[in-house]
Amino acid sequence: MAKAGRYTIPLADVERIDAAELFSISGEQRKAVRAARPRLMLMALIFAFGYSVLMVRSISLTIFDHQSVSVKSRVVAAIRVPRAKLTDRNGGLLASSIETYSAYITRANIRNAERLANQLSAIKGLASEEILRARLEGKKGRARIGHRLTPAIRDAIFSLGLPGMKFVPELTRYYPRGQFAAHVLGWVNADGKGPAGAERAFEEKLLDKNTKTLALSLDTRVQFALESELQTAMEEFRPEAALGIITNIKTGEVLAMAGRPTFSPNAPGKASPRERRNRAATDRYELGSVFKPLTLAMGFDQGLIEPDELFDVVRPLVVSTKQINDMHRSRHKMSVREILVKSSNKGAALIALKVGGKKQRQYLADFGLLDAAKIELKESARPYMSTRQWRAVKTATIGYGHGITVTPLAFVQAMGAVANGGHLVPLTLLARPPGYRPEGRDVISPKAAKTVVGIMREVVTRGTGKNANVEGYDVAGKTGSAEKLDPKTGRYAKDRNISSFVAIFPAYNPQYLVFILLDEPKGDVHTSGWETAGWNAAPVAGRVISRIGPVLLPLAKRTNLMASNVEKNP
Repeated sequence: MAKAGRYTIPLADVERIDAAELFSISGEQRKAVRAARPRLMLMALIFAFGYSVLMVRSISLTIFDHQSVSVKSRVVAAIRVPRAKLTDRNGGLLASSIETYSAYITRANIRNAERLANQLSAIKGLASEEILRARLEGKKGRARIGHRLTPAIRDAIFSLGLPGMKFVPELTRYYPRGQFAAHVLGWVNADGKGPAGAERAFEEKLLDKNTKTLALSLDTRVQFALESELQTAMEEFRPEAALGIITNIKTGEVLAMAGRPTFSPNAPGKASPRERRNRAATDRYELGSVFKPLTLAMGFDQGLIEPDELFDVVRPLVVSTKQINDMHRSRHKMSVREILVKSSNKGAALIALKVGGKKQRQYLADFGLLDAAKIELKESARPYMSTRQWRAVKTATIGYGHGITVTPLAFVQAMGAVANGGHLVPLTLLARPPGYRPEGRDVISPKAAKTVVGIMREVVTRGTGKNANVEGYDVAGKTGSAEKLDPKTGRYAKDRNISSFVAIFPAYNPQYLVFILLDEPKGDVHTSGWETAGWNAAPVAGRVISRIGPVLLPLAKRTNLMASNVEKNP
């Protein structure tokens, strides 16, 4: 039998004990029960109080969690669903989804906003003391300390031991290379959507749970070389903007595409629309003389011209009421070859008129220049022409790259057909497997294409493109210098030019295309004051090729290409 001093009664049975039961026990037992009752009642009160606290806390957490979800949904750049990784063609990481944190503090727990702002601002990665102080001031609600915070920053804040602090985990799209390939990649907005670039183009694939990694056609080595030279061009020639595109003409893969000015996809909100715009896809230009190879291609394909056929470019050329002029007046007739090498507007216009408006329009359509470039980018723009009527003056001016505005991507796709033996291949941002040969269409004959590329090689060896010549790579190319249309006056401004250069290499067996465009470059002592493409866009293209050549065409590959060309053309 238990001793009287250790006699206990279960708490649940306390209320069921009546007087009869009490009187039926011994005196010692009654003393024990009476002694235990105050303690039991105290325990009951403590239990009831604890239960009440838990209930209040539960309700508080329910409301707070609801508010946290609401706040999380508004966090800039946070995404709700994991997106697949984006890599370059060699597996180099370009974009991934990582876990970051948003940090909030209940203002009621802040005793001194100024001192707390000073403490927090000392943590690298958070806002300035002034900004933090403005956020912390007030007595109600919660203040956001920061968002897209790394685990290291979260831990640094946590170590301060601040009451009322809460960290909300979130998925964030992260671009480990910062500004690198920004216009190709695009970014992810607050709603978890890709507004532009690959993030928009491949939205469905990236959100597919079965897609872990999506390999783009970019080659980071080629992309880096292009971006580096564009940045140098911005400093050297001080244009309003610059862009470049590099493609594999056999597969249509875009190996590099970049523009300046640019932005960081990690902080798109800090960039202006001008910086975020991918000019290669969205902007339309009258490209000028880089169009002339297309005009010659039409003439050769129709059998209307021969390389050494002469055209009279001495006499004034007036079509309708428009007089067409050359930059440098010629005192003798020019062959078709010389028209391209010396970039004669008159000569190109005469060839275009010989082709005729109806045929010219059909060729432009076949080259893809009357529609947006066939590439995955949703922002790829359609061309623009001032009038739908295809009169003689339009035919003539289009012959030398005026009267029609196209995107750089559309032009690159068209020139890729000339470089590719007359076969047009749609552009793509997706990496293709080795040996892949995409479907396309024949636009001009292989003979016509080869003839044009051969004359473009002469442009580089002895014409306006000499500054793009790179020893060992047999560069073929064409310069383009076009006056910009002043929207205020409706007239062409002689002091505002678009300079561009299109390069194909190696000329004997074309594999790659490089396109460079500078918007309003400035002349200086190094260019003898000239602002034309031969002095700026051409040397930029040459520097790019000298850097990417060893990557894309090592000596062994060049030897094989040359041998292959000899076999085809004994």
